[in-house]
Amino acid sequence: MSRGRLVAPNLDDRTWQDIVNEARALIPTYAPEWTDHNPSDLGITLIELFAWLVEGMIYRLNRVPEKNYIAFLNLLGITRDPATPASGWVTYSLAPTASPLELPKGSQVSTEPTETEEAIIFETDDDVKLLPLNLTTAVLLNEFLAHYEDITSQLVRAPLAGLKFDLEAGSTKTIFLGFDAPTDQTITLRFQCAHPFGWSKSATELLWEINWSYSTAEKPPAEWETAQLVEDRTEQLQQNGWLSLKTAEDWGKQAPQAWSESAPKNIGPLFWLALQIRNIGEEKIEFGFEHILFNSVLATNALTITQPELLGISNGQPFQFFKLVHRPLFKKPGTEKPYEHLKIQVREKSSNGAFGPWEEWIQLEDLPQGPGKHFSLEPVTGTIRFGDYHPTTSPDGHGSIPPTGSEIQAVTYRYVSGGAQGNVPANKINTIRTTFQGLTGVTNLGPTTGGSDEESVEETKRRAPEVLRNRDRAVTLEDYEYLAREATTDVRKVRALGPREGERDGGLNRSAEYVNVVIIPNAPQEISTPKPSKELLEEVRNYLESRRILTTKVHVTEPRYLPIIVEANITVWGQTLESGLTSEAEIAEGLQSKLTNFLHPLFGGREGQGWGIGQAILLSDILELIQLDSHIGFVTELKVRPGKPLYPYSRPERVLQSSTSNVWVQLADYEIVCLDKAQPPKFNFTKI
Repeated sequence: MSRGRLVAPNLDDRTWQDIVNEARALIPTYAPEWTDHNPSDLGITLIELFAWLVEGMIYRLNRVPEKNYIAFLNLLGITRDPATPASGWVTYSLAPTASPLELPKGSQVSTEPTETEEAIIFETDDDVKLLPLNLTTAVLLNEFLAHYEDITSQLVRAPLAGLKFDLEAGSTKTIFLGFDAPTDQTITLRFQCAHPFGWSKSATELLWEINWSYSTAEKPPAEWETAQLVEDRTEQLQQNGWLSLKTAEDWGKQAPQAWSESAPKNIGPLFWLALQIRNIGEEKIEFGFEHILFNSVLATNALTITQPELLGISNGQPFQFFKLVHRPLFKKPGTEKPYEHLKIQVREKSSNGAFGPWEEWIQLEDLPQGPGKHFSLEPVTGTIRFGDYHPTTSPDGHGSIPPTGSEIQAVTYRYVSGGAQGNVPANKINTIRTTFQGLTGVTNLGPTTGGSDEESVEETKRRAPEVLRNRDRAVTLEDYEYLAREATTDVRKVRALGPREGERDGGLNRSAEYVNVVIIPNAPQEISTPKPSKELLEEVRNYLESRRILTTKVHVTEPRYLPIIVEANITVWGQTLESGLTSEAEIAEGLQSKLTNFLHPLFGGREGQGWGIGQAILLSDILELIQLDSHIGFVTELKVRPGKPLYPYSRPERVLQSSTSNVWVQLADYEIVCLDKAQPPKFNFTKI
C-alpha cells in the first residue's frame, strides 16, 4: 500500500507461468504414468493452452474493481471532458473589380483534402464586410534613429511572428500599413496586442497617444493628411479588438524609397496608412502586437446544422429527454449564454390530428418551479430535458411537459466538428466552401489553436479524486492547477506558484496574498514557444476568481521561456565517412532534429509529453539523446547552458549558479525550456 492511498486489491495475481507450474505439479498425483513433461509433449501443450485461457479470465476478473469505479464516477456525474474546437483568423481576398461584400457568419472554409485526410472545415463566427483591396506590407520607423524596417512577416503576412519594441519616454514609432488599392469605404483593422508581462490597463493610466494618417501622392509622411477614426474598440490599443478608419479621395500611392534612403528598396508603390505611437509618459513603455489583420474574421472548427432536426414526439410523461444528432455542442466563449445558438421548438397536436404552429421553448440551467415552456441542456451528451410540472398530478413540479403527441425539433445549433486535428499551421485553410460572387481566395495567416480531443477515460479516472477533494474551490496550489484545467481544455500545462519571501521574480508579485498561475495553451508542434491569448488568460482568471479564497489575489500569466544552448564535440570514424554511408552534415541535421523535438515545451522531454514548468534539464538527458551509433562515432564533450531568457526580466540569483554547472541547468519555478533559435545547437566534428 502506497503512503496514504488505498490500492485496489488484485483479485487473482497468478500469471500464465504460475498456472502452468501448478498444473504440471499435479501430474504425478493424477497421472503418474505421464512421464514426459517437456514442452514438445502434446499434453503439456494443452496445459499451456488452458493456462492462456485462464489468464484471460483472470485479467477480466481483475477489471471488475475498475468497472465499479467508473460506474461510481458516472453516479457522481463525473464525465469525460468533451472535445473543444480549434479557431483562428482567416483572411479573405476579393477580385479588384468586385464590390464590397457583406459576408455572413457561418460561412465555411476548409483545408484542402488529401488522399488520406478529409478536409477540416471551419465556420466564421461573425459577419464581416470585405473590401476589394489587400493589406500587403508593414514597415516600422524608429524616428529617433530614422531607421526603417520591413515587418511584413511579423504583423500582416504569414507566419505572423509578432512585433515587440521599447518606446522610450517622449519618443515616437510609426507603423506604415501598405494596401494594394484605394477605397472610399471604411477600413476595419483587427489588432491582437502583445502587452508585456503583468501589464494591466486597470492598473495604470494611459501613457501613450496614437494618431492615424494616410498617404497622398506627393507629400512626405510628416505632412500626410489625418485619417478619420470612425470606431475604436481597442481603447487606444490597450486591448485586442477592431479599429475602423476612413480616408479621403486624395489617398495616393507612394514608394518607401521616396521617404528616406534607409527605407526598404524592395517595396513598390502602395497606398499607406500610418499609425504613430508616442510615449507621453516619463518612463519607458514596452509595446507590441501579435498581428494586424484586414478583411479577416475569426473562424472555428464548429459547424451549424443545415436544416431543422426532428428530435421526437412527446409521450406526455415527466422528465422526458431527447438527444441531438451531433455532440458536443459548441460553447461560445466570452458570453453569459454560451449555448444561445441552440433553438428548440415544440408544436402541439390538436384533437383533430392537425399540428399547431411551432413555438420556441427557452433554455434554462435550472428549471423554475411551476409551469413554463423551458428545457435544460447537457451540452456534452447533447441531451435536451423537459420538466415534470402537471397541474393535477405534479403541481410542485419544475417546467411544463410537452403535451402528448407534440413534435419537438432543433431548429438550429452549432456543434464541435473536430478536436486537436483542427490545430493547423498557417496557410493551410485555403478552400472556400461557401461561395459568393467576387471571392477569390482565403487563407489563415497564423496557425489555428485551441483544439483538443475528448478526454481519455484514464485522464477522467485520474482527475476524479481532485474533483471530490476541492469541490470547486481553490485552497491549495494543486486546486488552482486543477481548476485552471477545468476552466477550459485549451490549457495544456499549468503551474500555480505560491509566495516567495522578498522576491519579485520574472515580473511576478510573490508576496503572501498572491497566487500566480502560469498556463501554456494547446498548440501545434510547429509553434516552438506557444503563448496563451489575452482572451484565454482572462477566461482562466475569471474562472479562478469566483473560486478563490476571499483574501487571495489571483494572477494568471503566460510562461517565461528559457532557451537552452547545446554544444557538442563529436568524433566520427573516418572509414564511415569515406564509405559514403553518412556525412557530417547529415549527422548534424539528424542531431538538430532530435534536439528540436526534445526541447519542445509541449511535445518534448523523455516521454514526448513536454516539459514541466520549472523542470530542470540534465546533461545526461541530452547525452543519451545525441549519442551516436558505435559504427558512426561518439560524443567526446557536451556543454548545456541557458541562453538569453525570452522575457524582459533578470533571472533570480538562486538559479544563475546553475549556469556554470556542467551537470544541469536549473530553472526558476515559472520558467520552461525551449530551443534557442538565435543560437542553434553547435556540433564540432573530429575525424579519426
